[in-house]
Amino acid sequence: MSGIVGYIGKRNAQPILLDSLEHLDYRGYDSAGIAISNGTTIEKRRSVGRVKDLRTCILREPIPSGTIGIGHTRWATHGTPSVQNSHPLTGCDDRFLVVHNGIIENYTALKRSLKKQGHVFKTDTDTEVIPHLLEQYDTGDFETTVQAILPLLRGSFALAMMSREHPNMIIAVSQDNPLIIGFGKGEAYLASDIPALLPYTREFYPIKNNEMAILTLGKVQLKTYDGISVEPKRVTVDWNVQDVLFPDQDHHMLKEILEQTKAVEETLKGRLTPVGVKLPEIEAPWSKERVQNISKIHIVASGTSYHAGIIGKKVLEQLLQIPVQVSFSSEFRDDHPPLDDRDLIIVLSQSGETADTLSALREAKRFGCPVIAITNTVGSTISRKADNTLYTKAGPELAVASTKAYTSQLTVMMLLALWLEQQIRDTHDEYSQALLESLTRLPMDIDSTLIMTKDAIDQLAQITYDQEHLFLIGRGLDYVLALEGALKLQEVAYIHADAYAAGEMKHGTMALITPGVPVIALATQTHLMDKVISNIKEVKARDAFVIGITKIGEDLLTEEVDQVLYIPETHPFLMPILAAIPLQLLAYYSGTVRGHDVDRPRNLAKSLTVE
Repeated sequence: MSGIVGYIGKRNAQPILLDSLEHLDYRGYDSAGIAISNGTTIEKRRSVGRVKDLRTCILREPIPSGTIGIGHTRWATHGTPSVQNSHPLTGCDDRFLVVHNGIIENYTALKRSLKKQGHVFKTDTDTEVIPHLLEQYDTGDFETTVQAILPLLRGSFALAMMSREHPNMIIAVSQDNPLIIGFGKGEAYLASDIPALLPYTREFYPIKNNEMAILTLGKVQLKTYDGISVEPKRVTVDWNVQDVLFPDQDHHMLKEILEQTKAVEETLKGRLTPVGVKLPEIEAPWSKERVQNISKIHIVASGTSYHAGIIGKKVLEQLLQIPVQVSFSSEFRDDHPPLDDRDLIIVLSQSGETADTLSALREAKRFGCPVIAITNTVGSTISRKADNTLYTKAGPELAVASTKAYTSQLTVMMLLALWLEQQIRDTHDEYSQALLESLTRLPMDIDSTLIMTKDAIDQLAQITYDQEHLFLIGRGLDYVLALEGALKLQEVAYIHADAYAAGEMKHGTMALITPGVPVIALATQTHLMDKVISNIKEVKARDAFVIGITKIGEDLLTEEVDQVLYIPETHPFLMPILAAIPLQLLAYYSGTVRGHDVDRPRNLAKSLTVE
């Protein structure tokens, strides 16, 4: 969603702000703007479109050099994309400048009240109430003015604010919406996400609820809304600046698909032993007795993370013999079964900031449920709110469509299932021991899969050039994989891709199969192979063009499909990780051959920080 950046120091702020905004463009946006102070005056520039359009605007109307500034990329929620609705926004007299991510839920009532007091509004945004409130409650002191208006705001929001009467200061607030401080030598930064600041610093502090950051030259102060000083505990992030740049690939998405060997290897590092799994992040609070007291597990997630959760459900149920339910984050808060402290909640979020998932987490905590989070972002809101956090080690993922974060999440789900089994039974049975051994080989198997499928998929994607419809079928874990493959094709290739449980095709869906329509048949589960082949014969009888994805050695399938892609054989629970790779590549190459921006799909954002 919308992105915020800020800088205060001794360097020219403009290139830092523009560079940081470009590193946030994966969040999705339709306009951009910056405001820069030279210590005496503040000037702003805004533009509809990309950051490059803002750069063009600044070339036409240069901003005087200054060392303090804030910037914003806007994803329209209230008000259409336009220069007028772009941030930074001001009130009646331009005294205060505000950039905002999130939603002010009570803005209608605030706007009505402010209008009665003579304020004139120029935009359709919820954000505009904030500079008007600052004007209405101005005490002459910027800090106390901000303190006066914060209790009036309802919703989820991150704010960075400047005042023309205090041009050497930035005040920032984060309320259920991410905003981090980056620390440099005699300078400080603000950003909605860590990747925006990686070229400048590795030391960060996520501003917490009910805290405000006061940034002045050479000084960063953290205070509560009541004015009590807070000592920021800095977090050091080991992501490399190269992780947010293009090394040899044309797109972040391809780069991140090819990084999956490393991502999974890092996620496994230090967690596998010859006899089991070690998870220091949860071992202390989760005693054997506490694990054995779990009556039910709920997995809560959205989008691609939801698909990882469904696969996790199947693994957990088989290894633990405990009922597991998977829920969409957006549904869980308002529609969940009875909960108590014997229900374990597992929340999955790549960014750790997904608004719906955060709301679900709060709902679970309201009933006293213990929460384990699986996320890729250290210091994220979800990681702080959960009782325990298991981090994936995928590194920054900047393409909107999740690839390496997905396979890393699945890897962590396997580790967690094995660890919980150890607490319940002290040992692994033959099936889970085989899973443990296969995990040690997983990075090598991923590498082999990339080698075996990358070039073949590039050619296969040509088939989708003039196709608007495509079907994916599978059984068991392969059906879940089909759901994820369909989502990827929808996201980046804009193909109407649908996933179906293969055995259900005859119950209506077969009517959609017409001559030449592409059908991807996933067949990686040995015990279901005969049934899948039977379903393939059914669609082939209707003249579909069938592409099979299966394990090396499955010759019976080869005889039934038009084309086949082979992947290495591993434990059945890990096949969805390997088989996801050719589907990711198919989505990527289908998107590029159709001329789409695969990194920044239309109407989509990476981090959904509003519900």
